[in-house]
Amino acid sequence: MKIGELSSKTGVSIRSIRYYEEKNLIYPKRLENGYRIYSEKDMERVKAVQLF
Repeated sequence: MKIGELSSKTGVSIRSIRYYEEKNLIYPKRLENGYRIYSEKDMERVKAVQLF
């Protein structure tokens, strides 16, 4: 899923998701065009980080 979809599903802002990636809390894959693709595991990690 793309970052907007992850944001919608988790209720976390796109800015926060990018911050989590910067801090190596999540590891999205990158497509050839540079787009981030998030997995279900990334979604679970975002939810977990929000609990703390």
